[in-house]
Amino acid sequence: MSHSHDHSGHNHGPSTLENINTIFYIGIVLNLLFTIIEFVVGYVNDSLALISDATHNLSDVASLVISLIGMKLAQKAANLSFTYGYKKASILASFINSVLLLAVVFNIFKEAIERFNSPPEVGGKVIIITALIGVVINTVSAFLFYKGQKDDINVRGAFLHLLVDAIVSVGVVVSGILILYTNWNIIDIIVSIVIAIVILITTWSLFKESLKLTLDAIPEGIELDHVKTTMRNVKGIKDVHHVHIWALSSTVNALSAHIVLDQEYSLEAFMKIKADVKHELEHQNIQHITLELDSDTIECGELDCH
Repeated sequence: MSHSHDHSGHNHGPSTLENINTIFYIGIVLNLLFTIIEFVVGYVNDSLALISDATHNLSDVASLVISLIGMKLAQKAANLSFTYGYKKASILASFINSVLLLAVVFNIFKEAIERFNSPPEVGGKVIIITALIGVVINTVSAFLFYKGQKDDINVRGAFLHLLVDAIVSVGVVVSGILILYTNWNIIDIIVSIVIAIVILITTWSLFKESLKLTLDAIPEGIELDHVKTTMRNVKGIKDVHHVHIWALSSTVNALSAHIVLDQEYSLEAFMKIKADVKHELEHQNIQHITLELDSDTIECGELDCH
């Protein structure tokens, strides 16, 4: 059996990780302060839109904390009990975040339905000012995560939460303006429902992807047939079967496979073939590769064979 381990590709270097950690800390502090302000103002003014937005922001604070813990665990070295380390903690963090957001959606819908018959009076000016603060804070926070979200589902989850928050805060501003000039207090409830729908739509894809990765499904953007074809096209490889691809973390993917060579090779020649496979698969965002040699007479299942 041959093992080829590589930690390049989309991995974050120490300086990058330090920057991302700092960004998480900034995001947590900013959003926690705003959440407290929004909760208090929403409660005093009986605004479901503000309370809904504050609840969402609180879930974002929790998600940022969970994501940060997940990233720090993922950086811990392997040991005798966890031979892969704690890399998968970042995927688990993304899954927990998405579940939290779905729970928030349920609570907002429940509260909105209960208020429909007798909408409470709310202050338009207070809603506008508070929500404008939220627009600024969430936009700044989302911008901080923009670069890192391209390569890491965990960071992308944080980015999406904050971006949605900024959009939602804009909606709350609009509701405050409408209430101020029309006195239609039911608008506050309608906006809270719109907020819940927006959260649901943006969270559902994250929930599905993180659930798949938790269950060791093939990561997004990697196609099994294309990977098999790529490996078979490497000079010296006759066939490939028993190919398995899964995510070790939110940034590192792994592959194990059985390969059949087209003839007998020396150890040096085989190492060259292995290096070629590794190089080709790195372009498909697969960094940790384990290969096992088989004879061409081995029997295998239909899904694993060519």
